[in-house]
Amino acid sequence: MASYRQRSCWSELPRDLISSIAKHLDSRLHVLRFRAVCSSWRASVPLPPTSPTFPKQLHFRINYPTNKPIPSFLISQMNVYRIRPPGFEAPSDQNCWFIKVEETKQQNKFCVLSPFSRHPIKNMPASFPRELNHLSFNVEETVQAFSIRQRKDPDYAVNDNNPLIRKIKLASDFVSSNSAVAISRGNLCRLTADDRGNMCYKFDSNIKYRDIAYFNGKFFIVDLYGVISVRDENTFYLEEIRSPLDPMAPECERYFVESCGHLYLVVRDFDICGDQVYYYRKIDGFVKETGDDHVPVKFRVYKRIPCCGVHQQNKYDWVEVNDLGDQVFFVSTDCSFSFSAQYSKGCHGNCIVYVDEITDIEHLLNKERCEEDNDNDELWELKNGKVGLFNLADHSSGPLELFPEYLAMFWPPPTWLTVDRGSSSS
Repeated sequence: MASYRQRSCWSELPRDLISSIAKHLDSRLHVLRFRAVCSSWRASVPLPPTSPTFPKQLHFRINYPTNKPIPSFLISQMNVYRIRPPGFEAPSDQNCWFIKVEETKQQNKFCVLSPFSRHPIKNMPASFPRELNHLSFNVEETVQAFSIRQRKDPDYAVNDNNPLIRKIKLASDFVSSNSAVAISRGNLCRLTADDRGNMCYKFDSNIKYRDIAYFNGKFFIVDLYGVISVRDENTFYLEEIRSPLDPMAPECERYFVESCGHLYLVVRDFDICGDQVYYYRKIDGFVKETGDDHVPVKFRVYKRIPCCGVHQQNKYDWVEVNDLGDQVFFVSTDCSFSFSAQYSKGCHGNCIVYVDEITDIEHLLNKERCEEDNDNDELWELKNGKVGLFNLADHSSGPLELFPEYLAMFWPPPTWLTVDRGSSSS
C-alpha cells in the first residue's frame, strides 16, 4: 500500500510544476513520453506540434553552365527509433527493434522506410500496428538524418528516389538559411541562400567524396582516399585537413559514426579484395567482376581524439581502435549510427552491421534494376545477401541472417510490437 501511495503522488503534482518541467524537454519525443505517464500529466502538457519544416521544397540554381531547367528538390527528415517492450526486466532479458520513418506533412503520421535504404516498405505485414502507443513501448531516438530527392517535373526527367544524391547534412540554422552540404555523384556541393535565392555551389569535381558528418557545429567530409576536411558551418571556411590515415590509402568506402560523444571513421578496406572490386567513377560506386561470388570483408575503425603534443599541426588526431566496448555500429550510405548491445538479448558489442554497397558489373552492364520492395517475408537487401555483420575482435563476418539475434533487431517486426496494446497517437 505504501509503494502504491508513493507512485500515485506523481499524478498529484501541481499543474504549474508539471508544465515547468515539460518546458525543459528538448525534443518532441521526450514530450510525448512525458505526457504518457498519466492522464493528469497529459492534461497539463499540450500535445507538441509537428515541425512544419519538413518535407521542404527548394529550387537551387547551380554555379556552373547548364541549359537544363532549374530542378526542384524535396528535403525530408528521417528518424531511426529503438523500440523496447515495457517493463523492468534485466537488460540481458530485453529485446529491441529499430524502425526508420520519414516525416510527412500530416500531423503524427510517418512513412516506414527500409532500415537498409531510404525506400519505403510498401507491403508491411498485415499484423503491423497502424499506431504506436507511447504508453505501451519504450521509444528512444537513435539518429536523425535527412534525404534529398529531385522532384518529378515534366520539363526535367528525374527519379524521385535519385541514388545520385548520396548524403546530405543540414546546418543548425537550416530553417532560416537553407544551408546544407550534400554529396552528389561524388561531388561536394554546398547548398545556401543569398540575395538571388537558393544556390548550389559545386566544388572540385576531380575529388570524389564518400561521407559527411555534422559534429560539434562543424561539417566533416571524407573523400575516396581518406582525406578528412573540417569546415565551419557558417562560412564553410576550411579549418582543418587531415591527410589519409594510411600513407598508401586505396580507394575505399568510408563512413562517419557518432558514438558516446565521439566521432569515428569506419573504413571498409577493399585493398584485401585484389582485382575483385574496383571503383567505377561513372556511377561513383564500387563494382565486382562477374563470377567472383565471395568478396573478403574487412573493416577498420578510427577514433577522433585531441592531440597531446603542443607542436602538433592539427588539434585532433585519428587513431585506430579495435574495441568498441558494448557498442554496435550500423553503417550504410543512407545513414549510420551506433547503439548499445545491452538491451539486445543474445547480442554483444564490438561489431559492425553493414549494408554492402558493391554492385555486380554484369547487372550494371545489362542495366538491370534492383527491386527495393519487400514480399512480407524479407527485404530486398536481406534476400540478396546485401546486409552483413563484421566482428571487430576476430575479423569474422557473414550475412546478417546467420546472426538471428542481430537480424531480429531490424526485420521482421517482433510479435510483441504487433500485438494490439490500445490506441493512442504516435
